[in-house]
Amino acid sequence: MIEQFLKFIETAKEDLNIHRQISFEIGCSDTTLEIIDKTIALSTILVNKVKNGDFKINYINQFQSHLTNIINTLPFRGNKDANFVNQQNPQWKSQIKLQIDNNTANIINHYHQLEFNLDFFEKIGFFNSNVVAIGANGSGKTTLSNKFKTYLQNNGVVISAQRILLVPSFNAIANPSQTANELKQAQLRDKSNKNDREFGHLQQEFSIVLKNLLAENIAAGNMYRKKSIELFQTGKQIEEPSLTNLDKTFEIWNSLIEHRKIDCQDGINITAISDDGRSYPAIQMSDGEKVMLYLIGQVLQAPLNGFIVIDEPEMYLHKTILKKLWDSLEKERQDCLFIYLTHDLDFATSRATAKKIWIKSFTHPDKWEIEDIPTDEIPETLLFELLGSRKNILFCEGQKGSIDERVFSILFPELTIMPVGSCFDVINHTKAFNKLTTVNTTAIGLIDSDHHDTSRLASLKDEKIYNFSISEVENLFLDEKFLKKMASQLLVDIAEIEKVKNDVIEELDKLKVIQTSNYVSTKINYYFKDSHVSKGNSLDQVETNFQTFSDKIEITEWYGTRITELENIVANKDYKKTISVFNNKGLKSIAMKYLKISDFTERSIKLLLSDIDAQEILIDYFPNEVKTAGNTRYS
Repeated sequence: MIEQFLKFIETAKEDLNIHRQISFEIGCSDTTLEIIDKTIALSTILVNKVKNGDFKINYINQFQSHLTNIINTLPFRGNKDANFVNQQNPQWKSQIKLQIDNNTANIINHYHQLEFNLDFFEKIGFFNSNVVAIGANGSGKTTLSNKFKTYLQNNGVVISAQRILLVPSFNAIANPSQTANELKQAQLRDKSNKNDREFGHLQQEFSIVLKNLLAENIAAGNMYRKKSIELFQTGKQIEEPSLTNLDKTFEIWNSLIEHRKIDCQDGINITAISDDGRSYPAIQMSDGEKVMLYLIGQVLQAPLNGFIVIDEPEMYLHKTILKKLWDSLEKERQDCLFIYLTHDLDFATSRATAKKIWIKSFTHPDKWEIEDIPTDEIPETLLFELLGSRKNILFCEGQKGSIDERVFSILFPELTIMPVGSCFDVINHTKAFNKLTTVNTTAIGLIDSDHHDTSRLASLKDEKIYNFSISEVENLFLDEKFLKKMASQLLVDIAEIEKVKNDVIEELDKLKVIQTSNYVSTKINYYFKDSHVSKGNSLDQVETNFQTFSDKIEITEWYGTRITELENIVANKDYKKTISVFNNKGLKSIAMKYLKISDFTERSIKLLLSDIDAQEILIDYFPNEVKTAGNTRYS
């Protein structure tokens, strides 16, 4: 198989080189020439990978398929050389040029698939060990599990996250050849649950798994009895029976669950037996107990020397059982490679010898951004996107590429800046990171102070979470000293800055009702996220606790306090306080008006990058703990 693949690639390279020469001779586009060159180069890489022993036969077809699709677009594949082109007339050359150029988009598409596959298999270590692929919900794990089905074909089984735990009762069991065929067909099916037909298959899957376990067990028992009779009749010693997959299933299940065990006393129906001897049908078992039975049955019946892909291996399973179960299954199926798709960091860490990869992002239908994760740093590098970082971390609000990230990266160059969403995300990430015992770096969190009580902010300091005195990062650029520095750079009269200040204060006066209403709405949302209703043991307690919870939401008081505060700011013409409380991204238009520019934010960033004094002006808004953590000037 390997030799055939190498021969195929060499033939493909010959065709590509000939078409590269033809394309050049007839004047094809640079895009066409470039993609042919790239495909030739990638083909050479594939040859080297195969010769180095990186590729396994199981997935070599994926590369051959895409390369075949590329070769099939070449009109003169199989030709020995390109000499015949010189004998053709201009009209022929023009037609062939158009044909080849028109095929370029198709070649590019298949090239990108080839490139992705190669990168993907390199990231997962070419399946030289078990693999754990970690990704959050929405990162395409389930789609990736279906992609694996395409890669693996008949060489493995995909255990879907869609598990319908219906345990049937059987009146009879078919012969093992029939049940084995049913199982194989079930293993090959799409598990994405995209339509009613697939959902119906999912409903039957547990039954199919159990039927084959039972059929194999019955057949093995009959065979052993027949052989034992023959040995007995000839006076020979009866051999010890071999364990069937059903026997192994019971052994593993019973070793993990205390105070009960499962058995198959009538030969065709599985029952659970409690410590007191009470027997009950498997359908009455808990979801966790059922899913253990399902997973064990699936894994033990996976193809020999194959791949076992498990989407969400932690689903329905208690933490105390999860690691033990998969340790047992890996030990039992050492002939197979396990590929886990999970978002559970504790489980991922428990797979000590597995290759760890991180599904960073997913673009429909089949584009994943995947990062390699060092196996000894799984929680840190995964959860916080800090692969290889030796700096301390600043978790802040906002998103990747946001103004927050850009400004903080300039002001605190000695910190790794990580925007993680809301203030609650900042709090949770900071606490979680600082609990890790295996890292040499520290995290601090930075949130705005506008919607938190003073006592709450004080308690957060103990967790290395600090606040800064401005409502939006963009408002930093409206600082009076910063504006004057920009005006000076732009050769604008400094007096214009007073006009900016007056207009900003007037704008707050106009919008104070909206600003106050938004403030109260946000404060309510924060309260719901940061608090909870105390547990009640009766209806009266629940109602009382809910009322206590609700009574702390003082909308009228919050509104009155806030609007009075804004009115006082306006009355006192307190500009610094104005920009500290005013949530309005449109304020930059006022600055642009008087500075006579149209790109205020970008000019502010450039000024910040180039001017140390400008940085000092803005750093003054931040607490000392953040200053000293992220800038040696303040250490």
